[in-house]
Amino acid sequence: MRTVYVLLTMDCETAKSDVTPYAAQMSGSGPIDYRESERSIRGYVETAKSYGFPTTLFAHPEVAVGNMELLLSLEKQGACLGLHLHPYKFKSQNYEYDLGAYSASEQREVLHRAMQVWESALGKPPEYFRAGYFSANDSTYHVLHELGFRGGSLSNPGRILPSHCSVWAGAEVYPHRAHFGFRLIKGDSDFINVPVSGAFGRPVARGHAGEQGYEWPYIPHTYDHRKIIQDVLRRFADDEPRFGTVVTDTHNDQDYSDPEHPARQNLELILQSLQEFCKEMDMLPVGITLDALCELVLKDEA
Repeated sequence: MRTVYVLLTMDCETAKSDVTPYAAQMSGSGPIDYRESERSIRGYVETAKSYGFPTTLFAHPEVAVGNMELLLSLEKQGACLGLHLHPYKFKSQNYEYDLGAYSASEQREVLHRAMQVWESALGKPPEYFRAGYFSANDSTYHVLHELGFRGGSLSNPGRILPSHCSVWAGAEVYPHRAHFGFRLIKGDSDFINVPVSGAFGRPVARGHAGEQGYEWPYIPHTYDHRKIIQDVLRRFADDEPRFGTVVTDTHNDQDYSDPEHPARQNLELILQSLQEFCKEMDMLPVGITLDALCELVLKDEA
């Protein structure tokens, strides 16, 4: 029976009360305030737990402060915490673009500042990362490694979204050691990248962020999530990857505490579909956090 790893992630965005009009225009995701954020995060984690799956939470620096007690409590219960960042949403800073628009030195500067806020709130530096919009360039992996990050979920294979410096056409689709010279291929570094899951049999001309690419398990979207999961698992059956991983994503502006909320229903549909299709295909779904998966990949290819 082939193991399928299930990595349930959430990008925890700055509350709208904390962002400028320009930042809100660049990225409209995010809760009204940190109470709404807490309700969403807690509901997501508890729903996943009811199906036996852990979660990985990428927290923007302001969320690390505003939801500090919640995040630390969830970490003690098994959640993996990482840093999330839209530079223009970073409070009291003056950045205009997504991360991939910046040079290595500029990325190092904004990431270091974000890390300081995150660490001050949560008591240790972040070791895992995802940028807003999956924005990155060929310097990003190396910069993150230099700053002490061990891994992340940075890529959305097939995505073409130049307006947010997020272009992943042709990118490696399974968890791998990053290449410090070219972001799209495997390398031999100690930084691990875990791509989100694309349904490559289901192309889209315009996705939820305006991108060209493929349907993927972005939970709040109106995609047919059952068919996405089926498509991804069929690819695993054909490719027989060493670490076939279903990676989902969402934001902390969806009320996962409400069983009638569309995002909550989509999440449950995804988890039920995983169980059903894995059984049909003689696969075993195993929940995992990003830190644990990165360690598996490192040890396997050491």
